[in-house]
Amino acid sequence: MKTTQHHTSQAHLKKISAFLLATTIATVGTVAVLPGTSYTAQAATTSSTAKAKAIHVQVEGKAIATTGIVSVNGSSLLPLKDTAKAIGATVTYNAKEKTVTVTKDKHKASFALGSDVNDGVFVTLDGSTVGDSYDAKIVNGTSYVAIKAVTDPLGYRAVWNGATRTVNITKEGVNNIDITSATLKPAKTNSYTETNIQYPVISGLDNAEAEVAINKALKAHVQTYLEQTQKQAKELGAPPKDSAMTYEIDSGYKVTYNRNGVLSVLVNDYEFLGGAHGGATLTGMTFSLKDGKQIQLSDLLKSNSNYRKDINKTINTQMKKEGDLYFADSFKGIAANQGYYLTDSGLTIYFQQYEIAPYAAGTPEFSFTFKQLLPTGVNPLDAYKA
Repeated sequence: MKTTQHHTSQAHLKKISAFLLATTIATVGTVAVLPGTSYTAQAATTSSTAKAKAIHVQVEGKAIATTGIVSVNGSSLLPLKDTAKAIGATVTYNAKEKTVTVTKDKHKASFALGSDVNDGVFVTLDGSTVGDSYDAKIVNGTSYVAIKAVTDPLGYRAVWNGATRTVNITKEGVNNIDITSATLKPAKTNSYTETNIQYPVISGLDNAEAEVAINKALKAHVQTYLEQTQKQAKELGAPPKDSAMTYEIDSGYKVTYNRNGVLSVLVNDYEFLGGAHGGATLTGMTFSLKDGKQIQLSDLLKSNSNYRKDINKTINTQMKKEGDLYFADSFKGIAANQGYYLTDSGLTIYFQQYEIAPYAAGTPEFSFTFKQLLPTGVNPLDAYKA
């Protein structure tokens, strides 16, 4: 289980203290997509232990002149500048803001290093206020970041070969579509509300009707969210005139899976309308590129008639292990339309703030592989391949 705060408001990007999403790599001699895990990172080192674990780096199967390291906690880190340049991106550094901008094609990924890069790096894409924190370290003056800090926002995969200790950064197997960020502007504005609504737009899909349907659903979500939140703000009224407080209405997203004819997007809506803190709501939206229809959890797991029972059992077991983290008797089982999103490793079930745990716990998440939930040899994504 992991608890995640996917959102950091624009006003607080410099005060990052989120948990670290690092990348763990297996040490066995197999080829696998690097999974993501969350934990508190330890310091990277150039000791003999770390040197012995040095990893080689390829881009689309071609070796590049840089070497990654594995920190003492098993997190794989690559030199940010070398890796970005190797995929054809340009790199700029703002010393005042301590921010690295990596520009690739139509996309700009911002790496906020914070006051101490060893606390991690916060990465956002195309001006969004929503992003993730990843493991990061400085070793002998070079900034190293977790592999997924580069591959996730820029649409690549990281494939690990344990036999040769090589990571290959590749777009092989990724759906042949373009995903760009669009901004939804509010129809009405005022002096006390800051709005930043970013949503994805896909293009290049062979099925034009499916493309229209997906884009319509993605935009409709943020449009509804913006209208509802503006209505709430209007009902609350303006903050006191002697207050420096401003309202915030933000929405951002990240692409969590883009392969095998399936696109999965995690949308994070955040509003601050006064009070002690703001609130975030997650929405997973997974689409078939064949017809543009959303894929429900029940569609994916239909070959297991007991999938809800199996998931509930696992979640209950995890919650009991970390009992103090959750509200007592808060989990009654996943819903028929339970929120989820896909990853290279399988699927992740999420819960909203306060749903089963206090605010400080963030948004609890529980990850599963398809092997855990489905009969041997069944891959539910095969049905969506072109």
